Amino acid sequence: ECTMAERKAVNKYYPPEWDPSKGSINTFRGQHPLRERARKLNQGILIIRFEMPYNVWCEHCNQHIGKGVRYNAEKKCVGKYFSTKIWSFRMKCHLCSGMM
Repeated sequence: ECTMAERKAVNKYYPPEWDPSKGSINTFRGQHPLRERARKLNQGILIIRFEMPYNVWCEHCNQHIGKGVRYNAEKKCVGKYFSTKIWSFRMKCHLCSGMM
């Protein structure tokens, strides 16, 4: 029988040459904690998993894309309305590879 404590115990590999005084293990390896999702962070873009909130049609291939289809999308802050951020999401159509 598996307990909650056992499931939470996720061990990470720490190489022998790593020392806590050198910073985190991500700093030591030269990685961002978000890894590949953070590759465009210097442009203000974060890669997220996005689910279509409603039915849409691709403007490139004119195909229907149903509600609930998931994509890897680029999330970018494009403005503000008072203190509320306005986000832009860009993703590739899985049928024609055109950007939506």
